[in-house]
Amino acid sequence: MSATAGAAMVLALSGVPAQAAQSAPTEFCGWAGTDVLTASGLITKDKSAVHNGPAAKCDVTSYRAYGSRVEIYCKYTNDVGNLWYSTTFGWIYSPYVKVDRGSAAWC
Repeated sequence: MSATAGAAMVLALSGVPAQAAQSAPTEFCGWAGTDVLTASGLITKDKSAVHNGPAAKCDVTSYRAYGSRVEIYCKYTNDVGNLWYSTTFGWIYSPYVKVDRGSAAWC
């Protein structure tokens, strides 16, 4: 391999964001939070995905419409630093929920 080809390979590899290479731990998928309601809120993004765990890699089980209400059991920050809410429907990524009643407890 020439020095130019080697340098191009190093540049190509270093251009990949670190977070893009990380995947969500599979043990979180299928996990449900506690069953005690601590808060509620409104969905702020139409067709917000509901997952079976607190990670984008977990299966999507349904979608919630903009403005619909969700009851929140607890909140959890996953290994990549994203905050999720465990709701009566499943896990929803926190930027898609505006908590307007109560304060979500930690899972």
